[in-house]
Amino acid sequence: MISGKLVRAKACILGVATAALALSAIALPAKAQPYPSRSITMLVGYSAGGQADALARIVGKQLGENLKVSVVIENKTGANGMIAAQAAARAEPDGYSILMVTDAMVTIDPHLATSNHFDLSKAMEPVVSVAWSPLLLAAANNVPANSVAELVALGKQKTQNLSFGSSGSSTPHRLAGEMLQKYGGFTMTHIPYKGTAASVNDLLGGQIPLLFGAPTAVEPLATAGKIKVLGVTSEKRFPLLPNVPAISETFPQFKIISYIGFMLPRNTPRPVIATLNKEVNQILATDTMRAWLDKQGMVAVGGMPDDFRRQIEVDYQARGELVRALGITAE
Repeated sequence: MISGKLVRAKACILGVATAALALSAIALPAKAQPYPSRSITMLVGYSAGGQADALARIVGKQLGENLKVSVVIENKTGANGMIAAQAAARAEPDGYSILMVTDAMVTIDPHLATSNHFDLSKAMEPVVSVAWSPLLLAAANNVPANSVAELVALGKQKTQNLSFGSSGSSTPHRLAGEMLQKYGGFTMTHIPYKGTAASVNDLLGGQIPLLFGAPTAVEPLATAGKIKVLGVTSEKRFPLLPNVPAISETFPQFKIISYIGFMLPRNTPRPVIATLNKEVNQILATDTMRAWLDKQGMVAVGGMPDDFRRQIEVDYQARGELVRALGITAE
């Protein structure tokens, strides 16, 4: 009898111990996987084959090799990149959905009167500014002005109607033209196009006298003598085109540039942001990457997340005031 009781008691104790071990195993948190442990998706709001897409692919390829995971480029076009932006903002904040952003997406689109008022800068975390490029003010060869000062004087004479082309109504290209009018005290008619290529064609064909465009679209034609470049929109002369005067040499406050960077959903863990920031900075420091950017008319930026945040904040404020003053609406 006693031995039977002992057996039943031991069995009971063993059952309790087993149950306790099972409960403790459930209570223990699962060990966090190191980042990254699976493929990363890079969302791009522009068509495959464009400059933003090409930059995403070259950085993504190297990023994947460095982190030893695949980086998949997903093009979600529409609404000036905001389809991709909203998809990225809804993603889990775990570092596996990276958004490539342009300056227009974070500093112009949130202010547009007819936009859906989606403010990307509040929904996402800056990771790093990747590269920047100025715009060039180009003129047809028959325009009787060879400098910004001469163009302003021509505009004030009002002897001919001046117009300028841009790649769209809500683009940095359009804002550059509006800023020039503001500082120069003269007026021009804005002609929006669907992309720079169309405006360049009309400049060559004599349909418009002026345009603001990317260096890659404008500089080769100027070198060939088909058009002329009057100025560059960066704060100082562009390193890749040192002989082109900055518009700021005539109007010191003038500055507008285009840039591309990476952002992650809000509340992404800081170590994840730090990892991606470090890796992208290392990629941007390579001779191969810098040479590729040179050919694209762009300059590597890099830096810390807060550097990118400050850049966005300054342009968000300045461009917002201009958008509201002009009543610019979404395209």
